Amino acid sequence: MTRTNLMTLASMLAMAWTSAAQAQEAPPSGADAALDGTEIVVTAQRRSERLVDVPISVATASADDLERAGPGSLENLTKVTPGVYLQRAVYGLSPTVRGIGSTLAASSGEQNVALYVDEIYYPTPTGNVFDLASVAGVEVLKGPQGTLFGRNATGGAILVRTLDPGFDLAGRFNISYERFGQVRSSAYVNLPVSDAIAVNGSVAYRHSRGYVRDLKSGRIVNDGNNFTARGKLLLQPTDDLSVVLTAAHADFDDPSGSDTRNFEPARVVGLLGGGPVATGRYDASWNTDQVIRTKTREYSARIKLDTEAGTLSSFTSLLRNKLYSLNELDLSYINALVTLAVNTKTFAQEINFASTTDKPLSYVAGVYYFRDRREVPLLASANLSPVVSPLAVSRGAVDAIAGYVDGTYSFGDFSIIAGLRYSHEKRRTDSAQGAATPPYTRFQRATEKEWTPRVGFRYAVGERANIYGTYSKGFKSGVFDATTATGPGVKPETVDAFELGYKSASRDISFNVAAFYYDYDNTQVNATISGQGGAVFTQLFNVPKSRIYGAEADTTVRLGDNFDLKAAVAYTHSRYVDFKFAPGYVDDPTNPTTLSGLLFANIVKDVSGKTMVRAPEFTASSTLSYHTEWGNGDKFELALSPYYSSRVFFTFDNSLSQKPYFTLDAAATLTLDERTKISVFGRNLTDSKHMISMSQNALSLRAGRYAMPTTYGVSLGYAF
Repeated sequence: MTRTNLMTLASMLAMAWTSAAQAQEAPPSGADAALDGTEIVVTAQRRSERLVDVPISVATASADDLERAGPGSLENLTKVTPGVYLQRAVYGLSPTVRGIGSTLAASSGEQNVALYVDEIYYPTPTGNVFDLASVAGVEVLKGPQGTLFGRNATGGAILVRTLDPGFDLAGRFNISYERFGQVRSSAYVNLPVSDAIAVNGSVAYRHSRGYVRDLKSGRIVNDGNNFTARGKLLLQPTDDLSVVLTAAHADFDDPSGSDTRNFEPARVVGLLGGGPVATGRYDASWNTDQVIRTKTREYSARIKLDTEAGTLSSFTSLLRNKLYSLNELDLSYINALVTLAVNTKTFAQEINFASTTDKPLSYVAGVYYFRDRREVPLLASANLSPVVSPLAVSRGAVDAIAGYVDGTYSFGDFSIIAGLRYSHEKRRTDSAQGAATPPYTRFQRATEKEWTPRVGFRYAVGERANIYGTYSKGFKSGVFDATTATGPGVKPETVDAFELGYKSASRDISFNVAAFYYDYDNTQVNATISGQGGAVFTQLFNVPKSRIYGAEADTTVRLGDNFDLKAAVAYTHSRYVDFKFAPGYVDDPTNPTTLSGLLFANIVKDVSGKTMVRAPEFTASSTLSYHTEWGNGDKFELALSPYYSSRVFFTFDNSLSQKPYFTLDAAATLTLDERTKISVFGRNLTDSKHMISMSQNALSLRAGRYAMPTTYGVSLGYAF
């Protein structure tokens, strides 16, 4: 870390720490002991609770926080939740929380940071890129959530909440335009139908002209479109019973997650005559337009019945997702392409009961069923056989059931926490290589069972502060290898996590700090491998053992009548402890064919002790806002949001990395008559030229893409 970066991080820490100390000097008044408008309520334990009472490290982002970071997808969470790294991969978002994240391809199973939208699980990474016009807030649960959320939450969970229908007429509209021809528009309307029925609906549309130009033609090549619609129907026949029916639709057509920069142009030009090759940050040399298209449909029902003993809830969902992609492999004007199609259908049913919290013992208990069917009807290459596997097809199925209970027993200011979940899962995958249609030639089957406990304590330090400590276990199911003839797939990964934390909240300040330690076994990863006849394919691996530890702190401070500060820092030490047989590459001059001369021969590297991928050691963010109200009721706000990240590694051997970088966002907003908002904004005002992804692709070429340069724009919103 350079001296400048150290000074930047230190100044952000000092600003947050000093402000917190000053605010703590004024003890809260009696009025502050009651819940008020500043209280943050979360659902991290499957019930609504004050954030300060939850013995889990939870980062929250309001709709305003997300808007400042950049309206659109969840990718902007990186800027407002240190310790969380969301990378836009080729096919979708790839989240990493405290060093735990998945690198598996779109056709290779689920993420290990679970995504829930309105308590509905979104299992496929190709279905997690969407815009929401009705977002109410986001919670990021850090650490394994194996008890209450179950399978595939070893790193944590991201909970997205959208607005439910209500019995007041309301709506809002927004449109914005910014540099590079980005147009975003959204609308939300809530309509009461009767005393017992209400509906709402939202739509969001985003068009980006892109910022990467083709080297030959000069035209933009990474332009995209995204459309999302979500509608809800609320039926509330009594005060105790509510039914919310949801239908959602998302169409995503955006290749901006594709690599554009080739870091080895001489290899392509010298061996294939594929020049010219783009070497500029925002240039591309594609012989055809990249295609990344996904369609996601959600149909769900949420039923809640309040009783004197607690709340009985049912969650039913059906999700369908389709992906089609056409990708460049050589990043030159050679016609070297690969196509992929993935179709997924998921049904889930959960029933749980959450007791009231007015007695010493409170608990949540439930049962869960999950059924997933996934088909890969196409994985093929153009003009590359036999260098890239010419064709692979597969179909897979997962059937999982689980039961769980999690309780808290309080006596005085001290509480004991204990929970346990049992998961039983059956998986199967049928696959074939070299044929466009079945019959399948390879049949893989597995049954997995796992207990995931949670135990801990919480000690109340007054009305608005708690100390807590927990042990929890996370579990991610295994994955079969469907793209190779002999690949063994990977075993389930597990993590044993220990956390100690402190939380406090008052009217003028909230402060949270946590320290954590993880033992992480059988981490699931993938890598490019060359096989018989020079063919190249992606194979799955387990990392036998990894270790992660670190600490985080965040604060929100009211600095007088006109200033607010929100700041957070995270330190994450993540290392591969036992990874003696990591796949690696060296130039292979003995390969006789011209095209195969591009490839690297397989070698085995001992990368034990190396930093885990996509896990920066230090991250820090803050937002300092000034707000004032004029005599006529109009309001003005100015917000500055800096973000810092230390070096990020993208390969097991740490050979590809992005050096530390710093960005600054700003926004000025004028609110007229409580209804009309006019904003001007700028993002990445430091014009940081940092990589957001780097990899060794299917031709073993080192490639990547840069973040968007400085952008600025204006938005207009109206609410009623």
